[in-house]
Amino acid sequence: MNQSIWERRQAVASRLEGHVRQERLVRDEFEAALATASLDASVVDPDGHLGRAVTAVAALAADSPGFDVVLGLSSGGHGVRVHAGPDGRAQVQVVELTAHASAPTAVASELAALLWQR
Repeated sequence: MNQSIWERRQAVASRLEGHVRQERLVRDEFEAALATASLDASVVDPDGHLGRAVTAVAALAADSPGFDVVLGLSSGGHGVRVHAGPDGRAQVQVVELTAHASAPTAVASELAALLWQR
């Protein structure tokens, strides 16, 4: 298969557009989930760091069937659940945390292991 530079460039541009589109979808889903949980995004994520982290974790979820992780919010009462749906698409939800549901050490080590795989 002998592709021209133009064809390769078009393929890369198409993939990049898909990634940007996916990032926007995840960001919109994250903001909608915060609103549904009656959380103010400007309070929960004033600098946008959490939103970028959720987007990055969603990219991991899309590549890993069965992926399911909860990132705790600074408020302590809620977390952001990122998991791979049955269709392979990453889904984002805000969930209420209970005392027995969170295991920060296990989540952190699992997340670190997934990041090192990339």
